[in-house]
Amino acid sequence: METETNTHGKRRDRSIRLAVLTSFLSKAGTILLQFMAIPIAVRVMGREEFGVFNSVSLALATVALLEIGIGPALAHGLSKANANSDAQGRRELSSTAFFMMMGLALLAGAVLSTVLSTIPLTTIFGDKFEGLDPVMRPALWLGLVLFLLLFVLNLTDRLREGLLEVAVTNTWGAFGNVVAAAAVAIGVGVFKIQEVWYLVLAIHGAVVVAKFCNTVGLWAKHRDLIPSLRFVRPKVARHLFGDGLAFSTCCLLTGVVEYNLCGWMVGRESGPSMVALYGIFVSLTVMQLGFVIMLSTPTWPAVAEAIARDDRPWARVAAKKLYLYGSGFALCSALGLVVIGPWALELWLGESFSNISRGMLAAYGFYVVAHIWRHLNHALSIGVGKVNRLARVQLIETFILAIAAWAALKYGGMGPMLVAMAVTIFAVTGWVLPRMVAKELKGDDVPI
Repeated sequence: METETNTHGKRRDRSIRLAVLTSFLSKAGTILLQFMAIPIAVRVMGREEFGVFNSVSLALATVALLEIGIGPALAHGLSKANANSDAQGRRELSSTAFFMMMGLALLAGAVLSTVLSTIPLTTIFGDKFEGLDPVMRPALWLGLVLFLLLFVLNLTDRLREGLLEVAVTNTWGAFGNVVAAAAVAIGVGVFKIQEVWYLVLAIHGAVVVAKFCNTVGLWAKHRDLIPSLRFVRPKVARHLFGDGLAFSTCCLLTGVVEYNLCGWMVGRESGPSMVALYGIFVSLTVMQLGFVIMLSTPTWPAVAEAIARDDRPWARVAAKKLYLYGSGFALCSALGLVVIGPWALELWLGESFSNISRGMLAAYGFYVVAHIWRHLNHALSIGVGKVNRLARVQLIETFILAIAAWAALKYGGMGPMLVAMAVTIFAVTGWVLPRMVAKELKGDDVPI
């Protein structure tokens, strides 16, 4: 038994190391996109036009709210099936999840198409976007198609996590980032295509292509995971759907409120120019969080598998490493924003972003630290199988955060809004979740 436990522990360690290594490939593609292609788009299109693109992207990302994230239940289910050599269970989980997501994508498409066809854009984005309908509507329709495709294709990422094959997903992610960077640099920088719809196609379309290739590769390697209606089980669907609602609440709704809703409020309050800055902050948040996700993404499924095999000592060590790395990175990142942020942003994006104060960057850095701390606790809460309780706590936080952000923005501006968001995060999930995770990882007589 001891030898078998060591063998599985070494396999989990190896999968995490490989995932982190391949994450650097993905980050290299992200750097190409964020630090080379995006500045080209800003300079060619101008800050106002780029702000319109950010408004469109934030609106499209709201589609994620309708995607029921079934990742935790799927990963835990695959871990148990693999531990028990249950091939039938793997087939049922994969097929049921696939056809569930197909149905949800069709339903979401019908709802969102109706909204886009009947509601004026000024009603959604505000009066400051008057006259921009010809620019925004084609981009929104194109983006809707791409995001609905992601509904289904994102399932492959979840399956890879359950199989401890995150490294493969990272490799295809790097490919997608490189394609997106090339499409923006060539289309906008060389051929001077200044259409918002093209920027949507170049960036989000490349993601769809990469995820499609990842899906084909998964099915080629694991033929038992190819979807079949014969293996769809209502009982499995109910379990995935219920867990997915909780997962969506604790993760997707959080992003929608803090990225999309707050970006929308900034646009209505201050117009496209400030949305452009907020969009840059969102991009920086995603990029910085990505350096933590490259460790948290392979860690939480590995923790789930360790618990499934009753190997809690390994899970405790893995959790400590994740906490130390993520917290250290967040603090260093916030300090760097304050020290070199004004100079770096002007160098990166040009003179139109030369007036960003250190006070604004300090407020944003505070939010980044809170955001990353919460992500670490999200990941480990999911790993120890406490998704439902996590969802309840996160729902409370999100409600409070939305009100706090609105009040701070209205009476203080974007800087106070970021501070209010950070304080809310530390006060709710930042305090409750670490204690919950520690209790679940603690052994009978071994302190965490």
